[in-house]
Amino acid sequence: MRLDGPSLDHGPRLIIVYNHQMRSVVVGHTAFTVGMFGLMWSVQIVVYPQFRSVAPAEFANYAADHGARITTALALLAPAEIVFAGWLFLDTPAGLSRSAVFVSGTLLAAGWIATAFFFAPLHGKFQGPYNRDLIEQLISTNWLRTALWSGRAVMASWFLWQLLDAAT
Repeated sequence: MRLDGPSLDHGPRLIIVYNHQMRSVVVGHTAFTVGMFGLMWSVQIVVYPQFRSVAPAEFANYAADHGARITTALALLAPAEIVFAGWLFLDTPAGLSRSAVFVSGTLLAAGWIATAFFFAPLHGKFQGPYNRDLIEQLISTNWLRTALWSGRAVMASWFLWQLLDAAT
């Protein structure tokens, strides 16, 4: 039996790989959350107010086109944001508060619950005749989602800051 051979203890190497992997998770989480934050603010400030400028006769087609395009944008960002948020919660790295990660995930869940049960049905009503009151309702109530994703962006940025601060 050789006692001078290579060590089977790979502890420090595994810690380095784990820390690198978790750094990537925090960076990915922040990137996709900030992407959703930007999308939400663009929709709130630019897209939804432009609904007011569409001629009533063209509105149903415009709304359908908007629905298809926004779904494409969401399909690129939302699944990744959800996966990274779940990963961050299930394997919260040292230096981050699991409670804060939970709060951030709760904001994400609230945003998607509001989307599924309120905003998606509201968008469905745009397939009917032009209704200025629905447009105003969408603009005024969408501040909820804008605020939720703004909170997530602040928290995700803070998570990244904590990670970078711990690395220095």
